Amino acid sequence: MKALLLAVLMLSPRAEALLAICTTSSTGVAFGSYNPVSASPVFASGTVTVTCSGLGLLVSYRILMSGGGSGNVASRRMSAGARVLPYNIFTSSAYTTIWDNVTGVSGSFLISLGNNSFSHPVYGRILAQQPASAGSYTDSVVITVDY
Repeated sequence: MKALLLAVLMLSPRAEALLAICTTSSTGVAFGSYNPVSASPVFASGTVTVTCSGLGLLVSYRILMSGGGSGNVASRRMSAGARVLPYNIFTSSAYTTIWDNVTGVSGSFLISLGNNSFSHPVYGRILAQQPASAGSYTDSVVITVDY
């Protein structure tokens, strides 16, 4: 009976999700104190790590990021009290694709016994000379991993 159940699960399109356990961890994107008169954009990076364990199955996953306090991935903004500072998070160092909450970043791997971890870089950018006061700003972005 156990072999039949495993065989049925293996044929299921979501069998990998039933037999894998995945967690995520991240390091923040820390821009430091903002200087509005600087002629250069501010860049910072972090990582999102997906760690899965299971029974030697192919696991596909997608990492999604919320819009943060703005609620909009296309126009994220950090705040310092009532002051706001536009910024965004990107999927690569080319800064062309915003890391969103629909497409996100995808990956897949064959897991074996034990833990398997995969890190994905996160790239942040504040455009130069934003109409914001100098200082330290913060935002919280929710990371979701679908698998």
